[in-house]
Amino acid sequence: MIVPLATSSTVFPASLFIGIRSLLMQKVYSLQDGMDKGTPFALACVPACARLSPMEQQTIRTQEKMAYGFGCFGQNMLYNLMANFLLFFYTDIFGILPAAAGTILLVARMWDAINDPLMGMLADRTHSRWGKFRPYLLFTPILFLPFAVASFSAPQFSHSGKVVWAAVTYICFGMIYTASDVPFWAMSSTISEDTKVRSSVVVYPRFMATVAVALATLATQPLILLFSVEGKPERGYQMTSLVYSLLTVICFLIAFLAVKERVVTQDDQKPRFSDIPKIFLSNKPLLLVILSGFFTGIGQTGKLSMLIYYAKYNLSNELLYTLLAGINIPFILLGIATVPLLTRRLGKKRACIVYYLIYALGSLGFFLVGWDNFVLLLFFNCISSIGMASPQVIQTAMIADTIEYGELATGRRSEGTIFSSQTFLAKLTAAVTSITIAATLALIGYQPNAVQTATTLAGIHTLTTLLPFAASLLGIIPILFYPLTEERHREIVEALHQRRQRD
Repeated sequence: MIVPLATSSTVFPASLFIGIRSLLMQKVYSLQDGMDKGTPFALACVPACARLSPMEQQTIRTQEKMAYGFGCFGQNMLYNLMANFLLFFYTDIFGILPAAAGTILLVARMWDAINDPLMGMLADRTHSRWGKFRPYLLFTPILFLPFAVASFSAPQFSHSGKVVWAAVTYICFGMIYTASDVPFWAMSSTISEDTKVRSSVVVYPRFMATVAVALATLATQPLILLFSVEGKPERGYQMTSLVYSLLTVICFLIAFLAVKERVVTQDDQKPRFSDIPKIFLSNKPLLLVILSGFFTGIGQTGKLSMLIYYAKYNLSNELLYTLLAGINIPFILLGIATVPLLTRRLGKKRACIVYYLIYALGSLGFFLVGWDNFVLLLFFNCISSIGMASPQVIQTAMIADTIEYGELATGRRSEGTIFSSQTFLAKLTAAVTSITIAATLALIGYQPNAVQTATTLAGIHTLTTLLPFAASLLGIIPILFYPLTEERHREIVEALHQRRQRD
């Protein structure tokens, strides 16, 4: 467990990263003949409004990749706490009705539909001595501290007052999360323009995110119990959120110090809010990845959110949540570790489908064995975990590849706006999942802190297993139509370089 007071021992290694720069090697790009007709390649004659420094063949050092990955660590521990425990906190600790809690999440996501693209556009308009996206890693994380703690506070208000308090604190937390998450992921597209390099880079933050979720799974409940005070159960949640918030600040600082932006844009035209629909609607590959991520995100978030209910009521032991979730860790990491090999052999598209099928089949097996056979339950839970986080690694690289596709189609490079879709997607799926779970819990007769009926237990089991099964199968459908191969992306990059040279 990382003690937040030990910041000096954590930050000192980060200082060693200062000055690390990737070696840039020159390579001349030329436009290939015989480009596909009827595709955005025909737009190569459109005047460019963005100019990049030559992003020729590069070597990105492992230290920089690790530092970039570390930036994802603290934030994901905090996000895991919010995503998997906040609904439970609202209903069982704060005393908010499930339907009201679902409404709060719905309102927050309606605001995010406006706020997240605006944040992406703001990042795209940023030009500083630190780059376009790095400044946000330095200044926004500190704001997590007050709003994370406030989100897990339980003031003695009326039910209406509690709903207002929860809505305000949660929405503010979401805005801060957006202000840090959008620039962080958008920065992956400025580290390199090469799709293979990007794929290798994004493995690190996704790997560290999984490690963070794993550690949060193991540590969150013990920390909550450690910090809890008799008569004030919210104290444990508050202190745990404080620890994770401090860790977030440290991890983002390490990424800020070590990671460099190499794709330098010079945009004379400032992006406008009215440009956002065109940016998304003209980018078919991006829309397909978003749709796939929406389906599978609901399944994954739903399962993680239901495990605490499953352990407490179906398995009759709340502490089994740590075992049920924690035993997945090595299998999740195994899945992520196989991503580079599988994508090289099959390509991003087919590899993504393979992982979806693994997750779906494992979830189906989990459903069929029921909760009376704990050993088989754990077995199928572990099988599904191999395909749980791996598609997210691949889809992050896919989104980065769609930036050049969108630039060729619109004449504008919009990294921040495009990656805001990933941040919005994460929050949207969390909200839709929580709303679905809250509504379904009410429908099956769930009563907090009570002995549940057989119907309720069966409903909890179904939500935990068949929801991720169905969501994974739905997620495969959009990926089947994803058009960008490595060869196609390389042609787009070469077309963009020729256009910049001409302009």
